[in-house]
Amino acid sequence: MAYPVITGAVLIEALGAALNMAGQDEGGRTGNVIMVKQLRIGRNRYPYVSGQAWRRWWREVLYADFGWEPSPVTREQKSAYTEGDPIVYAEDDIFGYMAARKRSKKKNSSEQSGTFRRVSPLKNSLLISVLPNVITDDFGHFSRNLKEGEDYILFEHQHYTAPLQGVFTISLTDVGRFEVGEMKDIPEEKVEAYKERLRELSPNIYTLPPEEKVKRVKDVLGALARLRHGAQLARHLTDVSPVVIILGFLDGGNAPFQNLFSTPEGETVILDLKRFESVLNDYAENLLKVEGKGIPVFIGLRPSILANEEEIKEFAENNKLVELCGTPKQALLKAMEYVEKIYNILD
Repeated sequence: MAYPVITGAVLIEALGAALNMAGQDEGGRTGNVIMVKQLRIGRNRYPYVSGQAWRRWWREVLYADFGWEPSPVTREQKSAYTEGDPIVYAEDDIFGYMAARKRSKKKNSSEQSGTFRRVSPLKNSLLISVLPNVITDDFGHFSRNLKEGEDYILFEHQHYTAPLQGVFTISLTDVGRFEVGEMKDIPEEKVEAYKERLRELSPNIYTLPPEEKVKRVKDVLGALARLRHGAQLARHLTDVSPVVIILGFLDGGNAPFQNLFSTPEGETVILDLKRFESVLNDYAENLLKVEGKGIPVFIGLRPSILANEEEIKEFAENNKLVELCGTPKQALLKAMEYVEKIYNILD
């Protein structure tokens, strides 16, 4: 296996949502409209959630539900960085960092200095609306406890109802694997400090025990099923946990399950089976194998979300590369069963 990854596509049902805001627009009827983030393709506008926001939600669930300890942040005048310790902090391992510390002017100083960076094994896209032109302008007013005769204060804001799609990958090789040296993952001092927890793979490359890597990857997958957060939840209470998920174990590939959801009739959303089948055919040889068998691509979906649900069931029954698992959480649990098996082969 050259580059084993877990890769997935998600669909989120954002109902009356304002999950990621672009800030205030001085225009509009009230002069204080708060806009949702949106991108243009031709004449159409699509609301989206930034990749950074999605990652923030993901981390927050890992802190709250899985006991991950936030990596301490150091703030300097023009920069900020985490502890940069992927051995102790799973967050630094999975989400990466750039820790650029000022060099100490003191001779023989024991303070850690220099620049260390870690490319995140977890990579994710934006979450982009499948439907265009769904942004609604709405009004609100502040009237609470105003004195008699005082005017309401109007404000304008935007929201949308739309399915959002995105993709992600987790590099199984890179989780818990650290290169040593400046501009790499960790300094030599950390190897010495944590020598009981690390195993040398080759000169200047160390790894955590497989059980720690398995736990971290399983936690990340488990957190996706519980995904929550986003802006303006007090007024919109949007559920951002995936309603459809597609998961595959591949050797290589750059998140091939892109743009699988579409709206051919302009309103209802489908899983584009022609495109999906095309991807499956091209990557059939890249599916990771356990005990001589390729791991199927798992699909989990909530009922009544996709317009071609019956076609998907028929497709899964007749395609050995696919397994329909039930709900999104059940698909994630199914994928988690294979994480340890894959690491047993890798290690």
